[in-house]
Amino acid sequence: MANIEIKRTHGTTIEKAKQAVQQIADEMQSSMGLTCQWDSDYHLTFKQTGVQGSIKVTEERVEIDVKLNAIMKAFKGTIEQQINQRLDKLIKS
Repeated sequence: MANIEIKRTHGTTIEKAKQAVQQIADEMQSSMGLTCQWDSDYHLTFKQTGVQGSIKVTEERVEIDVKLNAIMKAFKGTIEQQINQRLDKLIKS
């Protein structure tokens, strides 16, 4: 499996960062059909055929871990770029 790991300082409150992560989760559910679930107050997991991962929100940063199967590995660069762009946009707003 190919892994994508992104750790980004959010520079805001943990609650605002969690709201940004929820927006990302909502978009992933509607556009990609991923199943998203909060396992705890600040840890979200998501999955779909070929993709699974988690997003952890801490006081200082957002940590994203994505595992891709062999088929999805071909799209790793595109997926990573889209995650980074969306995360940048939400954290800055």
